[in-house]
Amino acid sequence: MFQSDADGLLEAARSLVPLLADEAAHTDTERRLTATSVSALRESGMFRLGTPTAHGGHRGDVRAAVEVCEALAHGCAASSWIVAIAYGGNLFASQLADDERTTLWKDDPDAFACGTANPSGTAHRSAGGWTLSGRWPWISGIHHAPWTLLGFAWCDDESGGPERGLALVPTSSLAVEDVWHVAGMRGTGSNTAVAEGVYVPDSRVVSLTGMANGSYRQRHPEEPRITFYLSINLPLVATVVGIAAATLDRVVEAVTGGRRAVSPLHDLVAEAPSHQMNVVDAAVLIDTARLHLLRAADRVDAEARVGRSPELPERARLRMDAAHATRCAREAVSLLLDSAGASSFANGSVLQRAWRDIETASRHAALSVQTGKEIYGRALLGAGLPVSPVL
Repeated sequence: MFQSDADGLLEAARSLVPLLADEAAHTDTERRLTATSVSALRESGMFRLGTPTAHGGHRGDVRAAVEVCEALAHGCAASSWIVAIAYGGNLFASQLADDERTTLWKDDPDAFACGTANPSGTAHRSAGGWTLSGRWPWISGIHHAPWTLLGFAWCDDESGGPERGLALVPTSSLAVEDVWHVAGMRGTGSNTAVAEGVYVPDSRVVSLTGMANGSYRQRHPEEPRITFYLSINLPLVATVVGIAAATLDRVVEAVTGGRRAVSPLHDLVAEAPSHQMNVVDAAVLIDTARLHLLRAADRVDAEARVGRSPELPERARLRMDAAHATRCAREAVSLLLDSAGASSFANGSVLQRAWRDIETASRHAALSVQTGKEIYGRALLGAGLPVSPVL
């Protein structure tokens, strides 16, 4: 997207931070975004970040989404996460043909899709489509998204091998089980979707293989096409980095504001070399996280502009970029809380919520350091990896 458009989105995101921060405690308690937060995000265009411009959206590139989501996390991690989910969901939905895209966005350009790519439930072939039944857990934003993408698997008749895809269904056709009772990221409302015989025509199914090999580029050649599965996860990493950056700001403000030291060696925390080094280590970890994240976003955008997927070794490195950025951000918060002290863990503390949120968000399966290392290590050493559109 044009730089001026990206700058405008980033400024809009930053302007929302005070409002989102005011709503964050209620969001955490209610285990979903408040109506005030949702309205503000809609009115500022945050939910149309990944929507095609032909349908009233911004069609932001991954870097723009990353910068916006990091900024939003300074106010509310859950709001940032849902915006990231909306971005990824709409990138998937934008692979569909024009008539289906029109159905999604003609009446509401702020409509977005949530969902999960993990194949769950059962899928039976029906006339011109699929009938889905089962349970799909941990779908963030399902209380706010009018559309839901459900991952499923089938056996491809031509190759004889397994295939994976996403079926787009109206959220109103699903039941929602209230199971999201967790320590952190409570406001994402990541509950379980239940389908009972929901029919989905082929025209609303996105093949992950088709996306990876660039098949959908032919439908909309004027739009940069995301061909790499990781694209949807980088804005989630940005939420994690934003939590860490906001924590750094708060701890520095408290310490420089005259926080008293409990050490017999110093009157103020700011005077203690141990805390000075602690804060520096945290700041450098956050910078490291941001550099890895932006490098990955820029590379994915470059490939999307020419409609191709990076080679496997580079995809493995990009996945490691995301995992390493996540781990650095989490370690930074741990260091900062050492300097902030035990009072940070009091109920109602903003720092306690940041701690809960980053400890939860950083464990998302797509951001796993262990998996990222194994994939990258095998790619570096030529040990071989399975053929999969999600690698």
